[in-house]
Amino acid sequence: MSVFGSIIGDFRSFASKVEAEFKKMFKEAPSWLAIAEGVLTYLGPIVVTIVDIAGGPALGTEAGAVLSDIKTKLATAAAMVKTAGSTTGIEGVLTEIQADLPVLLSALQVSNPTSVEKVTAYTEIVGTELAALLSSLSGSAAAAKVA
Repeated sequence: MSVFGSIIGDFRSFASKVEAEFKKMFKEAPSWLAIAEGVLTYLGPIVVTIVDIAGGPALGTEAGAVLSDIKTKLATAAAMVKTAGSTTGIEGVLTEIQADLPVLLSALQVSNPTSVEKVTAYTEIVGTELAALLSSLSGSAAAAKVA
């Protein structure tokens, strides 16, 4: 198993880590919005890393457009979380980013097997975090309906 396979295998959701630490410190979990803000801030540099590994500015037109779209959507989602103070509309943006990830992987024309492995691993991290946010979002929406 490669180093990156081990990292991904051992990787736990950043959102889960943030929630666990807040529980330890304050005996309660932070709001979904606080978790989302932290996770969305953390995903931006990962997307930049994907660009760097895949070839930096020399990316193909399609891959560059998909990456640009993902970065824009991440920024939009982060702004929605900061300014709106609610989860309204963010589910659609996160779902769109998730849908863009497989398109990104197929658009990148990376031939080096090590680079392919790294790009795939980082893309999986982004997908995992988005899935965790969407799962938390549906859980927080259900809790709000009960309350």
